[in-house]
Amino acid sequence: MDTHLPTATAAEAATGPTAGTGAGGGDAPAPAPATVVVVGAGIAGLTAAWRLRQAGLRVRVLERGPAAGGRMRTVDHEGFRIELGASILGRNYTGMLRLIEELGLSHQFGPSSTLCGFDRDNTVHRLRTDSRADLLRTRLIGPRTKAAVFRALPNFLAHRKRLDWDTMDRNTYLDTLSATQYARRHLTQEAIDHLCEPLFGGGIVLASPDRMAAADMLFYTAKLLVPHFNSPQGVGLLTRTLADRLGVELNTRVTAVRRQPDGLCVTWRGEDGEERSDRTDAVVVAVPARQVPGILPELTAPDRDYLSSLPYSRALIVSLGLERPPSEKAFALFLAQRTHPALVGIELHHNKIPGRVDDGRGLVTLHPRQEFTDRWWDADDRTVTEQAVTAAAAVFPGLRETVLTSHVSRQDPALVVRPPGGYAELRAFNARRRTADPRLQLAGDYFGPSSTYGALRSGEQAAARILSHLSAGRRG
Repeated sequence: MDTHLPTATAAEAATGPTAGTGAGGGDAPAPAPATVVVVGAGIAGLTAAWRLRQAGLRVRVLERGPAAGGRMRTVDHEGFRIELGASILGRNYTGMLRLIEELGLSHQFGPSSTLCGFDRDNTVHRLRTDSRADLLRTRLIGPRTKAAVFRALPNFLAHRKRLDWDTMDRNTYLDTLSATQYARRHLTQEAIDHLCEPLFGGGIVLASPDRMAAADMLFYTAKLLVPHFNSPQGVGLLTRTLADRLGVELNTRVTAVRRQPDGLCVTWRGEDGEERSDRTDAVVVAVPARQVPGILPELTAPDRDYLSSLPYSRALIVSLGLERPPSEKAFALFLAQRTHPALVGIELHHNKIPGRVDDGRGLVTLHPRQEFTDRWWDADDRTVTEQAVTAAAAVFPGLRETVLTSHVSRQDPALVVRPPGGYAELRAFNARRRTADPRLQLAGDYFGPSSTYGALRSGEQAAARILSHLSAGRRG
């Protein structure tokens, strides 16, 4: 069954490409704006769609899930605003801040706490992520490890130019080592146990630093140690606003995108189960890497193999709405494995920004380790919550008695765990994409270190490439 995109509104047509004045002095009819289908309504797809809509194109966003936002989504649950994925945003996310301003949301975001805690042998050591002085003063690590950190600085600075959003695939030396191997070569076992493992391995990508490229560990180091921002409404305010303004077709599973002489054909199934097809001028596929081959049957074998095998972690996330907050003032606690074998981190959202939680209550999110996640993944939510609360009670005695409600979120895939050698593979993939059909663009968090901002940037870049191609076609 074939369908067609709806006719452009007057406003859309007015912003599209227009023809010049005819010889007779009258205006020639304005050509219809180009059409684009965006597959996936996470931050990458929504950003791409927004930029394309701004340029006057007719944009249709198709999302297979029941809600937009992807892994940057906040849900209301029994009076608490629960984060389903990303929840820490850095002030170095300049493009995200610019988008927030464009949407008129700046007044709903503000500075967020940077005070975090590291639990070592049941003692919490607190430091601000944007304060080097705190790192010097902390007793979390001893003088020998601090000296090792400073001895490693020249090596870090030598590679820093390859530790940015647009240069990560140029890593060579940093791509040959895992985070653990790098730490053993340049730091100490103490740094591995009490900094690398809880923070860069478990706390950020939810996987062991043994599996993660050293390039990513150092990238996160450079990008995390900055001021943060957040919203009392949760980080999902951004994706929710974009989705509301764009209009997203939910519960719509795209099954194929194929090339045609005059454009691309998108085939999908809606809630009614009927298969539909539509012709469009361009497509952005903004879904996790492993899902791309199932949508693009015409992918080359190297691209199919690369995307299908890209490793992701999975996350079993337990959020607890509390009658009252714990006494801890940090926005997050990172836990050492030898002391806390079940949990790697605890976020305290009520400490992030004023107004984040109502009526003086508390909201914490428990992040289990991989072993816990694998063991309890298929258990019912009640069992998962019970096991997680039992583990958290070792950190916050009496926590169980304050729990008002709980929410379990399963993210699979969660974040890319790029192994040593992964950036060489990404470099080859990027080279192939530069010669691929410009009408068909990919976007997501797998073009660099896995993050909401990396995904947003990839969406903007995909939109820019499509606009450049369409503009060149009009000139031709």
